[in-house]
Amino acid sequence: MAKSTRHMTNEERRAYRKRRKLIRRIQVYSELGAISLAIVIIGGLIVSHIKGTDDTMRVAAEESVSESASESEEEETTGLKVTTGASTDSSQDTTETESEETSSSSGVYSASETDSTVSIGGDVVSEYAILINNDTKEIVGTRNSYEKIVPASMTKVMTVLVAANNLTEEQLNETVTMSHEAIDYSYAGGGSTSGFVEDEEVTVKDLFYGTILPSGGDAAAQLAMYVAGDVDSFVTMMNEEVSALGLTGTHFTNPVGFHSDDHYSTPYDMSIIMMAALDNELCKEVLTTKVYNSTGTNVNPEGITISNWFLRRIEDKDIGGTIEGAKTGYVDESGNCAVSSMIADDGTEYICCTAKSSSSWRCIYDHVDIYKAYTQ
Repeated sequence: MAKSTRHMTNEERRAYRKRRKLIRRIQVYSELGAISLAIVIIGGLIVSHIKGTDDTMRVAAEESVSESASESEEEETTGLKVTTGASTDSSQDTTETESEETSSSSGVYSASETDSTVSIGGDVVSEYAILINNDTKEIVGTRNSYEKIVPASMTKVMTVLVAANNLTEEQLNETVTMSHEAIDYSYAGGGSTSGFVEDEEVTVKDLFYGTILPSGGDAAAQLAMYVAGDVDSFVTMMNEEVSALGLTGTHFTNPVGFHSDDHYSTPYDMSIIMMAALDNELCKEVLTTKVYNSTGTNVNPEGITISNWFLRRIEDKDIGGTIEGAKTGYVDESGNCAVSSMIADDGTEYICCTAKSSSSWRCIYDHVDIYKAYTQ
């Protein structure tokens, strides 16, 4: 127990005061130390929190970069185009270019008039006509060949060309069921029939023959749906092919050849389309076939026999060579029209297109007259 200051001597009182000052100083220093420690601890917690947030942001940024890289790798693997600003993967560009070349024609098809080009006359009735030497790419004869025409079923040459450019050989043997949609599409537009019926299971290759030989609108519509999923998407592909070929006088609205104001071509353009089709192995095979027996189906176990009547009707005519391939067309607005190819006796290949003839037979004889008069 502390002594009372009343009984302290002066020395004891001074010593007591010193102790009190010392104790108070220690208390003050202790409080200051505690406050300082608290400040240090709180400051450390704040710094730690800030650092943790930065680390989290840094990790998140690194993860984002990593995910972006992974997505880029995935897009490159699946063939998707990856945009990286000014930097471009040359190998990817090459792959995309090769893919585009596979799915469309090369765009090198053209023919030019020369000093030897003549005006087609004689007994030819067709209002529009052109004859091209396919070996030299020179226009031999012309009659209104750059003017707009209604291509009618000559359209189907482009239909099979686009289909052939976008299918693999393995797909040609796949089975397709003739749909009500395809048959009704052709019937509603007044298209010809291939001979196949609704729910008949036919091969994709048979659709090619059904499109060209009997000019089947149902086969053309079904082929378009198989290739593109729907007719409209396929028509877009047709017009992309038109651009790829460098043609400016042609636009399609359907794969069959139904008439509309926006469905048009020229004799020159149709000849170039035929030129490209003849360079496609499958298209040439189909366009040059006179008679074809389709694969057996669930409806017709023995298949059906279909014919290219233009080739059969012209095969015995004296034209100075052999008709190679052909596709006819007719709607009221087009008159009778056709595009064909011939191998002359000297081996030269020619392509002829006519439009607005007076009858199917007259159309054939127009081709006979043109080949006979201008390929000798």
